[in-house]
Amino acid sequence: MAAATPTRGLLIVFEGLDRSGKSTQARRLVDFLNKKHSGQGDTKHTAVLQAFPDRSSPIGKLIDQYLKKEIDLDEHSLHLMFSADRFLKNQTIRDNIANGIDVICDRYCYSGVAYSLAKEVEIWAEREIAGGRAFGALAFLLI
Repeated sequence: MAAATPTRGLLIVFEGLDRSGKSTQARRLVDFLNKKHSGQGDTKHTAVLQAFPDRSSPIGKLIDQYLKKEIDLDEHSLHLMFSADRFLKNQTIRDNIANGIDVICDRYCYSGVAYSLAKEVEIWAEREIAGGRAFGALAFLLI
């Protein structure tokens, strides 16, 4: 008998202003989904949290230094770094979704596009480097 194909996971993105509650709500949703599935005996369907920037990656650490005003970067370089940070997680996100794991993002490409357009940075890098793909995401906007 063939193994059952797992249900695709979801990509749920929390976007919004700084300090609007995105991180809190994203963590709460991950906890809720994991408790819901474990309570039903479903140990294969889980949820994971992915924050952007990923402050544990080399690029994310540089972005973090910029955000803490420890280093200075021009707007174009910053846009490329944010795009590269997301690009590095693209395959992991795709694999998780394909394996039935819900990926809950604390920010994604939407905030990068909005910020870059506000700073009048051309967003070609979003399309060329990161693909600008949101995998059919469901986005929540917290203002």
